[in-house]
Amino acid sequence: MTVSSMLAGMNRRRFLECLTAVAGLVALPARAATLDRLTVWGMPASPSVVLARAVASGALSSLVGDARFDIWRTADQMRAGVVSGDIALFAAPSYAAANLFNRGAGVHLVNVLTWGLLYIFAGQGVRLERIEDLKGKTLLVGAKNDAPDLLTRFVLKAAGLEPDRDLTLSYVGTSAEAVPLLLAGKADAAVLPEPAASAAEIKARQAGVIVTRALDVTELYASQTGRPVGIPQAGLAVTEGFLNAHPDVAAALHAASMEAANWVAAHPKDAATLIAGPLKLPSPIIEASLPRFRLKVASARDARADLEAYFEALMTLSPDIVAGRLPEPAFYWGS
Repeated sequence: MTVSSMLAGMNRRRFLECLTAVAGLVALPARAATLDRLTVWGMPASPSVVLARAVASGALSSLVGDARFDIWRTADQMRAGVVSGDIALFAAPSYAAANLFNRGAGVHLVNVLTWGLLYIFAGQGVRLERIEDLKGKTLLVGAKNDAPDLLTRFVLKAAGLEPDRDLTLSYVGTSAEAVPLLLAGKADAAVLPEPAASAAEIKARQAGVIVTRALDVTELYASQTGRPVGIPQAGLAVTEGFLNAHPDVAAALHAASMEAANWVAAHPKDAATLIAGPLKLPSPIIEASLPRFRLKVASARDARADLEAYFEALMTLSPDIVAGRLPEPAFYWGS
């Protein structure tokens, strides 16, 4: 089940109960106070290395007595933690944060961390130089109706290909599940985000199989929308209650994230080692993925035009992915 479908499918009574709890947090007066303990939550993907480094650097030490970093494992865990107040500062797909905001869950997007991490791989012996070359082929896609699927459908349609008619979309539960199928020749191509994309390359070399990182979905999106190359796919989010109570902590973490991004770029091996344990992935896979997810930290307010264009593109195929409308300006944090 995807983030968007779980949000849409939440029991109405339970959702209202959770919102009542969140409303209590929102009612807290704005103040700047030192926290005894804070967990910054990353998502199960390579861009979380930025937040891991920001916490490890000690940048929050003057504001938080014990700052920790952890990873939420499932979208359900993230959503439940947000509405209960257990998760306050967390990385998330940008559309998931927008969905929560539009459903009244009191979530704001602080920044964007990654600007495109989705690729189309060609299997052994498959020629794939243009997106039009996918016609008549079988394409593996993870998580139907989630952002990678919708972005893939968007660029296919923009190129004049009708998904489910001009090619076969074969869905798997997660992108990681697509890797062994591609290596085994069960499909012609696969849509893979980082770090699954780098894992596919490494595992293919180990197996003596040739797969090719053939198409960059981010570049296709840019060429077909006329926008600069970059899709604001994920970033740091914060609950409204926490932001009202501790605006200084949110601002400090954003500033620390900007510094951490420079450190990650300059120290890829150390960065991979730092996040390998929390992500439960081998360091070489993470290190290989770091240059591939377009790391750049920008405040949500600065990235608003890009975010809105991205949400509008997704809504052409699935309006409910952001709960049917663009978020109001208050969603976009900016210092």
